[in-house]
Amino acid sequence: MKRMTFPNLALPAVCLGLQFIMAVSAFAQPLNFEVIVGKWTRTDGNYTIHVRDIKSDGSADIGYFNPGTINVAESHVAGQDGLVKLFVKLQDRGYPGSTYTLYYYAEKEALVGYYYQAAMDRTFEVIFLREKAE
Repeated sequence: MKRMTFPNLALPAVCLGLQFIMAVSAFAQPLNFEVIVGKWTRTDGNYTIHVRDIKSDGSADIGYFNPGTINVAESHVAGQDGLVKLFVKLQDRGYPGSTYTLYYYAEKEALVGYYYQAAMDRTFEVIFLREKAE
């Protein structure tokens, strides 16, 4: 009796399996949070975030300016859906609990996300671009 084989189907299935394993392992690699260290300026105003340092526990040393210093009550980084996510909570006059939730997009060298203006109870889409080093 002649055995039936399917050599034409085996190679594509193996390649597809390898692509899946490579994609999963690339996604599972830890993110480099240090990529967001630097000065960032919002595209629609005089707002600046200065990411000075990222700690191993995910907390971040952040400065926020408009153009003067605004108190940062909380800041941390995490990974979400393969992106570096930066969360910043402000607590100052005019900024009673306002927050930024931003995601780093390497191909655009941008932090993109949402600004929740607590005093007005409104959320805005925002973009920060990295300032060039002088």
